[in-house]
Amino acid sequence: MPKLTFSDSADAQIGPAPVDIANGSPFQRQRREDDPVRNGIFIGLAIVLLVFLGSMIAVLMMHAPPL
Repeated sequence: MPKLTFSDSADAQIGPAPVDIANGSPFQRQRREDDPVRNGIFIGLAIVLLVFLGSMIAVLMMHAPPL
């Protein structure tokens, strides 16, 4: 294997960060976008859940007719 060369810490230049660099990350920030399809799916699931819970309550409140 080849020998790796290491630089001394004296070679590093210590100073303030350049003002034109906002972020060192190569990735863009995720933008918050409203997705109407996703919102519609969540609203539909909430309605289905409420209907299901209502039907379970209705089934539990049923009584057998007297003989």
